[in-house]
Amino acid sequence: MNKTILVTGGCRSGKSKYALKLANSRPGKKFFLATAQPLDEEMAERIQKHRQERGKEWVTFEEPINLADVFKKLDDDPQSVLILDCLTLWISNLLMESTPKEKLLGYVNEWLDCCSRFKGTLICITNEVGAGIVPENPLGREFRDLAGEINQQVADRFDEVILTVSGVPVTIKTSAKSEDVAGQNDRINHEFSPAKKAGLYEAIYGRRDVRQFNPNPVPFEALEKILNAAHHAGSVGFMQPWNFIVIDDPEVKERVVQNFSEANEEASRHYSGDRKDLYSSLKLEGIREAPINICITCDRERSGPHVLGRNSVPDTDIFSTCCAVQNLWLAARAEGLGVGWVSILSMEKLKEVLAIPEEIVPVAYLCVGYTDHFLKQPLLEKVGWADRLPMNKLIYHNQWNENSKGFLQ
Repeated sequence: MNKTILVTGGCRSGKSKYALKLANSRPGKKFFLATAQPLDEEMAERIQKHRQERGKEWVTFEEPINLADVFKKLDDDPQSVLILDCLTLWISNLLMESTPKEKLLGYVNEWLDCCSRFKGTLICITNEVGAGIVPENPLGREFRDLAGEINQQVADRFDEVILTVSGVPVTIKTSAKSEDVAGQNDRINHEFSPAKKAGLYEAIYGRRDVRQFNPNPVPFEALEKILNAAHHAGSVGFMQPWNFIVIDDPEVKERVVQNFSEANEEASRHYSGDRKDLYSSLKLEGIREAPINICITCDRERSGPHVLGRNSVPDTDIFSTCCAVQNLWLAARAEGLGVGWVSILSMEKLKEVLAIPEEIVPVAYLCVGYTDHFLKQPLLEKVGWADRLPMNKLIYHNQWNENSKGFLQ
């Protein structure tokens, strides 16, 4: 279903970054219509950099003048997304071609008709150029006035208008059509709004295994939120097999550190040469530094001897507890908290330190706290320990087939 979104703001206000995030939160094909021209070396480098930031899944069209022609090349997939970056550069290009105002406005109307016929989501980026000083030359004043007039026209025709200020998006228009679409989505497939999707995917892709913590305390409200998120994880047969041991006692932490040190020394014996040196250089825990440690356990006897859905796969209680771990991790990222999973531990010694009953299984020991920065990529990927596997190599279609090209190309 067609949806049009205008993203406006001043120079370097975060328009393009927000538009890209919005588009990446949607599942369909991604198209990018660039109106910039590589008129000098600096602009050519900037265009190339933006191409790399978008990634290979984006199909890019570079067209400074005839935007309507590009729409003829797009498919009719209602889930597809098109970003136009940007409207004001297009207006500038037309003016530099000495296009008369009447003809230029005709091009704008033709383009708006194309926008209304496009079946996917269209995100158009433009600039607010009228908030600064009055240009000193006639062409500059003509551009300013024309851009402001066209921005008004586009904002009137588009479903939503988002103003970005210092990187913060502010919704200034949501049309009845957008509300109808949202309501229809709620009724049909319960699809999240673009902003909610963007937040969800930001938490997923920005989640990191954190080992460096600063001393700032974790507020009780934030701790309660992430524990509640963990408690709302899915569990087979609604067994909810988890418990959460919250640890802030330095003495208890010190005993866990000793456990880690012994287990880490044993683990290091599995490596040699450069691999061992790299392993020894890695910081693999933040037990002392993190204000809060949380041990998440699994009660394998909860809900009785037979749990709905667990008969064939008894380990679904452990799997369900892992879902709680992931929920906590994503909620922590949304709250600005870092989480590190310490897996180099003797579970038997950990049970002794935390007085965990014999029948209870410790699943995850987590360090939780604020960090000064989140890495752009996982630490082990950054230092060269391992690379992320290509997703299309991990997906087969209908049957296991090692020679399959994969369902996604």
